[in-house]
Amino acid sequence: MAGILHYLTYFLSRLFYPFRGHDSRQFIYSPAFKDIPKPNMTLECKECGPSGSKLLLHHTSLAEDGIGCIPELKWTPPQVTEPIEEYVLISEDIDLPIPFLVIHHGLFWGINPSHRAVTPLQTNVPKDIPKRQTSSGWNYVPNPRGAAYIGASPVLGHGTHRYVFTIIALKETLKFDFPEKVSKSDIKKAITGKVVGWGQWVGEFERPWPN
Repeated sequence: MAGILHYLTYFLSRLFYPFRGHDSRQFIYSPAFKDIPKPNMTLECKECGPSGSKLLLHHTSLAEDGIGCIPELKWTPPQVTEPIEEYVLISEDIDLPIPFLVIHHGLFWGINPSHRAVTPLQTNVPKDIPKRQTSSGWNYVPNPRGAAYIGASPVLGHGTHRYVFTIIALKETLKFDFPEKVSKSDIKKAITGKVVGWGQWVGEFERPWPN
């Protein structure tokens, strides 16, 4: 039965293969970035390589836990006169087989300006923390699966997906009356007028045929 499902999924994925490349739906194309259309920060992932490199298996749903972890990323702050008060980090799949749809695999805000890197440990959510906060105190917006972060998980047969990681520097902190109810749309609106820098790194992954 599992084999039949794999073939069915593959067939449907090939049918919907043209639906991909939703670049213009990325987070950076919201009004908040109109004054900074080009990146002015560097975001790197040494464990994978330059932007466009293949994600490692432990960064994907093929990891031992079936979820995957975020790649180890490092960034440099923008050369601006305003002090950085907060960072926002988002990971998006821009090649979904659904027209015009981009989903976030992780969206973290309230990142301390002293931080210059992200590790899997920082995005973990301890069981004893009821709020939407990671072990490092970062706030997060749940992804469609209700988690703080999930690894790359493209559909079998849909080819290589691009996972775009974007770091955003803000000159003001984000404040919400109900942080535990904040959505991606709320973040988009709240950062308007506060963005002073951003940078991206792209990881790629294609789901292999199951053994």
